[in-house]
Amino acid sequence: MASFLLTWNPDASRWSDADFEEAAEQSAAGRALVSRWGVGIRKSGIAVGDTAFLVRQRRDRGIVASGRFESEIYQDARWDGSGRTTTYADVRLDVIVPLVDRLPVAMLKHRIPGVPWDHLQGSGVMVPGGSESALEALWRAHAT
Repeated sequence: MASFLLTWNPDASRWSDADFEEAAEQSAAGRALVSRWGVGIRKSGIAVGDTAFLVRQRRDRGIVASGRFESEIYQDARWDGSGRTTTYADVRLDVIVPLVDRLPVAMLKHRIPGVPWDHLQGSGVMVPGGSESALEALWRAHAT
């Protein structure tokens, strides 16, 4: 199984901070969030069961959620209503932490230097094999 970084830009998303905090509360109550998520220009490589980490971008940056992919990549209409298409994968986010409890990028850069945290080129970035187990362990310790 592989791990991928999904990105979330709260300034360009329909998912508001209030909606995110509600999802974190539901996660704390044991309810997962199942949704499709854009995977950028990635056309293949994601399989059912692969790990997904959600990285908040732009402000208050860091990992805020994790889960598993429930589909392979598919194309559908863009989320922004532009009429264009983009690539998605369905994901089940089982762990969503409140924004104040995110795993900050500063710590990620220090502990997992094999990932370009300041230069993620879109969503759907594969975590390099040498960093995958360290990231999973760091997140597991942080989110529990």
